[in-house]
Amino acid sequence: MKFLDMLRKIDEKPEQTPNPAPDSPKKDENPSQSTDQKASTPVAEPEKKEENLPVSVHDKRINIEEQMNDLSHQYAKLRNDLKTNLFTEKDEFEAKKATLDKYLETLKRDEKESNEKLANTKAQNDDAAKEHLASVNADRKEQEENLQKLQSELNDLNSEINTKTAKLESLQSDLAKNEQSETDMSDSIKEEKDLQKMMVLMEKQKNSINTLYDERKDLKGQINSVQETITQLNGQADDLNSNISQVNSKINDLKQKANEIDDKMKSDHNYRVETIGGLERHLQSLAEEHQKIDGELAEVNDNIAYITKYIKDVFHSAYLVRDVYLDKDEEYYVAADDFESDTAKNDLFGMVDYLETKLQKPVTVVSTFYNNHIHDIIDAKAKTSHLPIPNVVNIFDQLQTSSNPTDKKVAIPENTDWVTRTDVESQDTFIYDQKQTLLMTVEYFDKLIDRINYYKNDQVVKTNIYNGDGQLSSTQNFNKNKELSEQNFYRTDGSIVLTVIFEKNQAVSFQLFDKNGLLEHDFNEKSELITWWLKNITPNTENAVFVGNNSDLLYQLIMSVNSISSDNTIRLLQDVVKNIDAVIDLLDKHNDIKDIFVQTDDDLHEIENKTNRDISVSVINTSSNGMLSLPESLKI
Repeated sequence: MKFLDMLRKIDEKPEQTPNPAPDSPKKDENPSQSTDQKASTPVAEPEKKEENLPVSVHDKRINIEEQMNDLSHQYAKLRNDLKTNLFTEKDEFEAKKATLDKYLETLKRDEKESNEKLANTKAQNDDAAKEHLASVNADRKEQEENLQKLQSELNDLNSEINTKTAKLESLQSDLAKNEQSETDMSDSIKEEKDLQKMMVLMEKQKNSINTLYDERKDLKGQINSVQETITQLNGQADDLNSNISQVNSKINDLKQKANEIDDKMKSDHNYRVETIGGLERHLQSLAEEHQKIDGELAEVNDNIAYITKYIKDVFHSAYLVRDVYLDKDEEYYVAADDFESDTAKNDLFGMVDYLETKLQKPVTVVSTFYNNHIHDIIDAKAKTSHLPIPNVVNIFDQLQTSSNPTDKKVAIPENTDWVTRTDVESQDTFIYDQKQTLLMTVEYFDKLIDRINYYKNDQVVKTNIYNGDGQLSSTQNFNKNKELSEQNFYRTDGSIVLTVIFEKNQAVSFQLFDKNGLLEHDFNEKSELITWWLKNITPNTENAVFVGNNSDLLYQLIMSVNSISSDNTIRLLQDVVKNIDAVIDLLDKHNDIKDIFVQTDDDLHEIENKTNRDISVSVINTSSNGMLSLPESLKI
């Protein structure tokens, strides 16, 4: 479950009297003198009535006692106002101290983080970057050496290509000459007209032509070989150019990377210089602020110590008991399981009245007791007190509600064999047979039939209980020992919803039925039934404050089932005066208990006298065991 923390608002101060509060600790260093002066302030005497008749000594005594009683109330109020004022002033200083402490913690944390950052920044250097730069430069140098080697190889290769190309050109020239010589021989033969001379000439040139062909064949072979060599050399040159291009690219990349590293080193250096300067200035500012807050905190601590001593010296207690603070933005839920005894009713209505009087809005009563007129009773009580009508969430309301209620209403039939009598005081109806044997009694609530008791041998054996609409709400069966043995509860449609079995007036079984009359759950204790109900209704604990008797079953189960924080609770402690030691022990063991209700002013005064810590206590009714009396001395 999710809860909203109840925050005590510092700026909402208790109502103060026009009497001046003690002087500021810086102005008044003598509290006893100040209190003596305040105590000597005369209290306004009641206006004296004109005495026309002689007054007896007894009347004078009564008049004096009345005046003293009035004075005691005035004194008690002024004393309480002063105490509240002092604690309010102390609260203001403590709130300021808490703020300063929190701010000081922030400063210390900032100082620690800034010092760590400063040390870390100062510890930073360019060693890694320099090492990286040296590695990049070494790689670049290696690539440049590789480039020179490749360039040298390319130069040699180009020189060889040029040589081969020149040789190829020479061979091609020789080939051309060879071919021209053949052409010239052929032309000379063609020009010879004399056949015999032609034959002689042909014979003569035969060897020369063979030599030309052999030479041509050799030249072509050499030319092909040189061309293949040149092609291979050009391929090698292309590979070298490609490698040279790649190496040049790597060298350029390494140069750029070296420039980037160098630029980053310069940037990092400038950043460190600026950061160190900024942090040193910031730390100086923090130190000055720290010193200032230390001074303010010392002053506040002195003021708290002064007021604490003042309160202890004047009121003989260092603890404040103040009213419970109620936040109108919260929703208040009053839990109650018991409604049988007058004390239980008084406590429930006392809590509701107190809350609604202060809040001026309705609260919600969450209850697990059975009363067939619960809404009428609570509504009437609220109207009588001129308060908002509370919301009511009741387990029996929810179990007994039906979407199709019966229109069958209770009525007393006419029977001529009955003798009917009405009690003048209670207006109850008694029905007898002709032999004057009591058959039944009819009880009324707001002039409507509330219950009918059936008798046998002058002993009640069964009781029918009806709701405000005249529908059967519950039946009670009694054994021969006049003990309640069974109680059944019905939905408004007439179907049974719950049966409670009793042994020696103790409930031992809670049988829950569904709408078809089938047994749905069988609980051994009421706490099991309530726990089942709480888990089914899943009460909204957001923005909620739960109020109830500390020993009440429902209140305890709400706390445990829903894991309610003590900050979201106000618990009623009963009979504090009789059990003050147990109450103080409870408050000692549960330091998280901050807000409590008590039944009487005497309970409040007892806690004021015995408490060993600050606590908020409010009285839900103002009964006391006697009048206030003046103290032995009017000193505070």
